[in-house]
Amino acid sequence: MQTIQDLRKKGSDDVVIPKGYDTNGWSSVLSHEMNVLFKALCYAVNNFDSKEEMLKSVRATKALEGTFDTLDKAKFQDEQNYENYMILLAKFKAFLKRSDYDYPKTADEAIQMFIKWGLVIDKDSSFDIPVTPFPEVADTFQLRDDEAQALYHIRLESLIHPVFSQLVAHLHEKEENTFTFTKNELKDLLKINDNMLLEVLVKLTPYMEEPVDNFPALGEDDQFTFTMIWERIYEDFLGTSNPGGLQ
Repeated sequence: MQTIQDLRKKGSDDVVIPKGYDTNGWSSVLSHEMNVLFKALCYAVNNFDSKEEMLKSVRATKALEGTFDTLDKAKFQDEQNYENYMILLAKFKAFLKRSDYDYPKTADEAIQMFIKWGLVIDKDSSFDIPVTPFPEVADTFQLRDDEAQALYHIRLESLIHPVFSQLVAHLHEKEENTFTFTKNELKDLLKINDNMLLEVLVKLTPYMEEPVDNFPALGEDDQFTFTMIWERIYEDFLGTSNPGGLQ
């Protein structure tokens, strides 16, 4: 197992946060205040040595003010915002209850739950946090079919998006619109297999003038051509079809 204490560089602005917390679905099934608490623990483990120092850092986290047992209705903008927050919180509570967990009343109780689930390691004198491997949501909670499917797509997207971004960056550097490749050329460029290549091309298709015709049936060295509509990329990822106008 590799942990934050193994990887941390004290004094660095870079904070090690396990990718598995997002890709394995924890940030999706836990409430906002529990997500904030976990990130605060990551920061503390990155920067301090003793459990006392770590807990002091966590308790001083401004983003945790007004959470758990310190929830203050007066800090919400209006009644509607408060009610919406409570409705959302009730959903997270119900999710935990389905797997026989009571929602934590305090941040300290939540930390004990993190320890029980394997998200935090209690070393008596300090805390540590696993990086790889990272616990699976499905090993801890009872998931409905739709929840399991949603988590599968979260994991898949977390794998596809970095490769998709790499391909878009490579194409954009060419300052062209139309490109010709073979499957082997793209797999070699992106260091991926056939299944991942198909997923990346599916994600790229909305930004093409026309889809690649019958892509799965093409041979490894058959050439195919596609034309990018860069304005769609700019609109989706930069919020404007004219990136030159951004300051």
